[in-house]
Amino acid sequence: MARNIKLTPSERFAKFMKVIELFAKLVGANIFDPNFRPNLLTAFIYVMFIFFYSFIIYTIYFGVVIEQDYTIIIQCLCIVTVAMQGTTKHLNALFNAKLFRFISSQLLTVYEEYECKNQHYIGHLNNTLVLVKRTIYFLFQINFILTMSGFAVPLFYFVVRNESIDIIPLMVPAVDRNTAFGITVYRLFHATCIIFSAFGNYAYDGLVILCILHIPLMKNILKLKFDELDEMLELYPGNRKKTEPLLRDIFQWHQRYILITEAIQTLFFWVIFVQIFTATLSIIATIVCLFLGVWPVAPVFLVYSFMILYFYCGLGNLVEISNDDLTYIIYDCKWYELTPSEQKMILIMLRVSQNPPAMTIGDMMPLSMNTALQLTKSIYTVAMLLHESVQ
Repeated sequence: MARNIKLTPSERFAKFMKVIELFAKLVGANIFDPNFRPNLLTAFIYVMFIFFYSFIIYTIYFGVVIEQDYTIIIQCLCIVTVAMQGTTKHLNALFNAKLFRFISSQLLTVYEEYECKNQHYIGHLNNTLVLVKRTIYFLFQINFILTMSGFAVPLFYFVVRNESIDIIPLMVPAVDRNTAFGITVYRLFHATCIIFSAFGNYAYDGLVILCILHIPLMKNILKLKFDELDEMLELYPGNRKKTEPLLRDIFQWHQRYILITEAIQTLFFWVIFVQIFTATLSIIATIVCLFLGVWPVAPVFLVYSFMILYFYCGLGNLVEISNDDLTYIIYDCKWYELTPSEQKMILIMLRVSQNPPAMTIGDMMPLSMNTALQLTKSIYTVAMLLHESVQ
């Protein structure tokens, strides 16, 4: 019987990257290949985007001008936000391919370097990989359940109530949905939009998880380095020859932490802004749909929008906590046992840690759970005002 070979942390990380690379290939954006060029699949994705936005305009025109139904604007606003998220993510991946490759190579180097250290380092590497795996799998479950729920609602209406409703409020020009052929075309096109949207957004969100969840790992490694410095200071207090190599390594690692965090902040700046803005807008629009009693799939979409809002704010909160912990880690070391010149290095790190790179929403507010709660309160206030106006 063949023995199971246990993979090293770097090999497990490389497997995660292979999976993400597979997702990237399927959406025509294999940016991890240095020789990648836009191909036919990339063109197909953008043709789909163009068709979607064109059909949205046609749907609003037909609803408002022909049928005099102004609620169609609110319904279309709900689904166009998801398309905006997908478009932003795809463009971001193509235009920042080099930065994506830089971050992935830096993280792989971290695994290859520290899996050869003691068990404390290896433990943090493995814990990070477990957290990434669980988070990505949890996000997949949520996306799968909500996508299936989106298909289940029209099926329920058809089987139980004998009513034919659309999955999404999107019309196809020159196709009569009152015919058998038209209904088939509508169902296929709507299903294609839902599947591509769920698949594409999930693929990019998985990449966001992979990048951001490694910021706490960088912080934990710095903590272990400071622990080693403290142990050395207990044995050789004030001995610069013994402590300076460790302190220089800590100083360089802190710079590396800042560099990778700034790269991740730059990489996802516009994605985060569009994601939070559109998620908030779609929540308000979906609540209006519920008040008006239109679009039965609205409750499913409302759950998805809230999930995206809190998911991204939760990741930003994780970075915020890591930055705060970093300040305490630097200050809590036995800096008073160092020589004056070495203490200056600690002081430099403390000053830098006072203004660390953080995830923000368009530089207007921090990306954190506190921001998510504030947005939820604002959404509730707006929803109540709209409810009063609807009544």
